[in-house]
Amino acid sequence: MRIFLSTADASGDMHAAALLEALRKRCASLEAFGLGGKALEAMGLEAVVPQSELAVAGLVEIASSLPRMLRAYTSLRRALRDGSPDLVVLVDSPDLNLPLAAVARRLRRPVLYYVAPQVWAWRRGRVRKLRRRVDHVAVIFPFEEALLREAGVPATFVGHPLVDRMTAVRRALQPERVAQELGVDRGRPLLGLLPGSRRNEIARNLPCMLETAELLHHALPELQFLLFLAPTLSAQTPELPAYVRPVRDRTHEGMAISSCLISAPGTATIEAALLEVPLIVAHTAHPLSFGLAQRLTRVPSACMVNLIAEAGVVPERLQRMARPATLAGLLAQLLQNPGQAQKMRRDLARVAARLGPPGASERVADLALEVAGRG
Repeated sequence: MRIFLSTADASGDMHAAALLEALRKRCASLEAFGLGGKALEAMGLEAVVPQSELAVAGLVEIASSLPRMLRAYTSLRRALRDGSPDLVVLVDSPDLNLPLAAVARRLRRPVLYYVAPQVWAWRRGRVRKLRRRVDHVAVIFPFEEALLREAGVPATFVGHPLVDRMTAVRRALQPERVAQELGVDRGRPLLGLLPGSRRNEIARNLPCMLETAELLHHALPELQFLLFLAPTLSAQTPELPAYVRPVRDRTHEGMAISSCLISAPGTATIEAALLEVPLIVAHTAHPLSFGLAQRLTRVPSACMVNLIAEAGVVPERLQRMARPATLAGLLAQLLQNPGQAQKMRRDLARVAARLGPPGASERVADLALEVAGRG
């Protein structure tokens, strides 16, 4: 069996790699090609283009990267046409993957879309594209299944794939050992910085987070800092103050031993919920991107944890509200008020419970074989 896989960011790469591993349990001779990052390549994906070429976030930023994205799309379209896959699996990344779904439909290849476009938040017209181009959608948030089915899109809630990964992290965690290996003192408070997984996202979020860290470094001398770097980025480490330690490839363990986190919106907030680590969300987008998003989106929060909870569990500060002094104050409250931190942990645990039981990747693998006509 030969499958075409496509995902353009770090979280999608992680989910797709877990799916590929589950598929290989069912079909040992399976071959995979397409677009992925380090996790998929480690699972044997034959990469058509490097995923790092497409690590961009924001409407304006995507527009400025269009020539590079179009070249990548052309290469992927050609590979999809010439590779004759038995199944096409598209993971997240709708700006790239919905056009590829149209190509697959013209080629009469079965298509499974895993991690649905967030049509409940914006660009509702994508529902029509899913209905026309995709055989089935595997959704990871509980409210998405009914929404898509009501619109005529075959959809199944499979649970969130991070449930398995974070459960494994928590079970295997040896806090003292991890702290020693990451160069931090387990007896002192620890703040983790998560500025995002895309280059332009980090360029906008990291300076503010480092200024916040500087304020806290002076106010709380015992506080330690870890900066978690996404595996999709180049190996070059940004210039950092001596008290901030960079971490690459051990993000989840580092998050799990952190006292609290400051994170960009996105997958990291779900990871924090599953690890039950208190956090705040901070994000600065290009002003035009943010303005367009405000006009186009229909959700009250940028933080998925808050959307799932239907409440303001996690404090979030965006754009001009994401001032270092404000962020430092919010983090100081979590660090110095055990009751507040414990309440957030309880709220995060309730959010985690809504994400479904372990086994998402196994369920998607079974669904993929059904879509391919081999189930």
